[in-house]
Amino acid sequence: MSLGPFRTRAAFLAAAFFAVFACLPDLGFAAEARGEAGSLVVLRVAPTGATGTGRETRFADLPQALARVAALRRQGEKRTIVVDLEPGTHRIVAPVRIGPEHSGAAEAPLILRGAADGSSRLVGSVPLASAPLPPRLRERLPAAAREVVRAYRLPDALRREPAFRAPRRLRETHPRVTEIFDAGGALRPAQWPNLGVNSGWATVATAGAGGLDFALKDAPPLPDLTRERELWAEGFWQWDWLLETLPVAQVDQRRRRLELEAPPYEGIREGARIRLVHALAALDEAGEWWRDRESGLLLAWPSPGAGDLEASLAETLIRADGARHLRIERLRLERARGDLFVARGGEDIEIRASDLAWAAGRAAVFEDVSGGGLSGSTIHDIGASAVRLVGGDRATFRPGGLFVRDSRFTRFSRLTRTQSSAIELDGVGAEASGNLITDAAGYAVYLRGNDHVFRRNEVARLIHGLSDTGAIYAGRDFTARGSIIEDNYVHDIRTDPGREVKGVYLDDMASGFTIQRNLFVDVQQPVFIGGGSDNIVTRNLFVTSSPMVALDARGLTWMKSALNEPDSEFRAAFAAMPLDSPPWRMRYPKLAEALSDEPGVARNNQIVDNIAIAGDGLALTDKAEAGRQIILFNTRLDGPPPKSGDLEALTRFAADRRIALGLDLLKLRRDGLPASPFTDARR
Repeated sequence: MSLGPFRTRAAFLAAAFFAVFACLPDLGFAAEARGEAGSLVVLRVAPTGATGTGRETRFADLPQALARVAALRRQGEKRTIVVDLEPGTHRIVAPVRIGPEHSGAAEAPLILRGAADGSSRLVGSVPLASAPLPPRLRERLPAAAREVVRAYRLPDALRREPAFRAPRRLRETHPRVTEIFDAGGALRPAQWPNLGVNSGWATVATAGAGGLDFALKDAPPLPDLTRERELWAEGFWQWDWLLETLPVAQVDQRRRRLELEAPPYEGIREGARIRLVHALAALDEAGEWWRDRESGLLLAWPSPGAGDLEASLAETLIRADGARHLRIERLRLERARGDLFVARGGEDIEIRASDLAWAAGRAAVFEDVSGGGLSGSTIHDIGASAVRLVGGDRATFRPGGLFVRDSRFTRFSRLTRTQSSAIELDGVGAEASGNLITDAAGYAVYLRGNDHVFRRNEVARLIHGLSDTGAIYAGRDFTARGSIIEDNYVHDIRTDPGREVKGVYLDDMASGFTIQRNLFVDVQQPVFIGGGSDNIVTRNLFVTSSPMVALDARGLTWMKSALNEPDSEFRAAFAAMPLDSPPWRMRYPKLAEALSDEPGVARNNQIVDNIAIAGDGLALTDKAEAGRQIILFNTRLDGPPPKSGDLEALTRFAADRRIALGLDLLKLRRDGLPASPFTDARR
């Protein structure tokens, strides 16, 4: 599932997006909006290194200001407290904690606020001091690099670590990774082959029977790896939907054979795409670096004019533990080895009009929070999934009230590349609406749990280079029902020749979803139901997206064992829910007996009143039967359709054929997002 960073500007967005950004100067800043003298307390935080701190209302760093907030709350302060981070860079090396002792009330929250022009940065990286380049390391560099590579001293915390990163396997969705930055963004550990050679991939020629060792094809030429002591390999070892990054144990240079420390998921196949990472012998172009574990030095080939280098040090920037009524507004959060922002427990926590970027892990995590999320923000260059929302109670269907609204996502999943999403909705009743999600390796949304809504989003140019995956994804839990995917514009979802991807992928028995009033343009397989039942696909328009709906009955073929084995992942998810309890019996009266009533049969999928233009209609495979479904009033139209970018032509095309679109395409603007205080660092 390889995908290099896209550099194309996102093209369209729903009108709701414009309304939010148009009012950025006044967005929500609740205490100021009242405009009453004495209605709030304002504390200021100076940027790192500034003078004039130490006064009662101006502090040298954010932890000191928050200590003052806690003291004020203990003294009975009930007004809104605003912590203003002044323009400039605010550095931290450990998570800043916000808890119940800082919390206010719904009408008097705690607000962390940046400057109106977006110039307040909270970063988890530290500058690196230059150092002499040891001759023993210089002579190991490729000849072209010896005069341009520079040496830097790493912080003690990074020097002591046995590895600069953690492995990434199937279940490790956001491993900790140390990153090096210049003014343009993250550099990459020296890799072979380079991005310009075979798109940065080599090919496995043969693989050992134990799933540990493999030989590479003869080209491209292999650098001298005999002295590498911290070498990693990442690849699509068995499947093009899973990228794993693992340490290398041994190298046989002559035979071009390598052995991993641990086997990848389901072994190694011949023809797999792989590359080697963090090899000094491969440090041969600008933007690459390598760490010497023995001396604690970093060697880097800086990009021209990129300025000084920094290393990420803080694991997380802000950790909200049981906090209540918290706002983060107009703030840039950047450069963490893990997640930028994590909220666990508490209620009413929102990030507004902010910029979250350059995390090795995730941008924002809300777990077991009652109410809150993100709005009007920009999220880009995130290593794994961008935003994770988990709330509510599945046992009772109590919604968590979490949301992501009117925000833009790009270049997420840049390190993990697979099984990561812009937005992950779990638990009950989360909402993602009005967002632009584009130009990245991962999914737009991963739906788990019940009763979520994915509405009025634009989804484009995702998952390229992958296979057997989807832009909107759910699967492997028969009880995760009730979610709605509606009024979205999904376009330009395709992959390389020989691979296949989907628009909406209800994978491995996903059931009980509603997919309605969406527009699909130039999507390889727009709706794919992988063995599930009780799904509704209605009033969608499919343009050059074929087949319109694909349905299989994999529960009767290759997935049959997973339905029958008592310790399978599928049965474990089924057993985890109290299906005999009154809430579940009332909502899904027959679900508790589903595994004893032909569980592998795909049935009662309603495919009704859809229109396909210049594409095929319904495709049934793997023993799926049309007679088990409700298939009515679907229409195929021929003729050359407009291209995906010409929304006015698409609207006229639909109107001429009396097609009622779920989206008002004329409100999707050509120029992308309106101006915000934030600019993307690297496109």
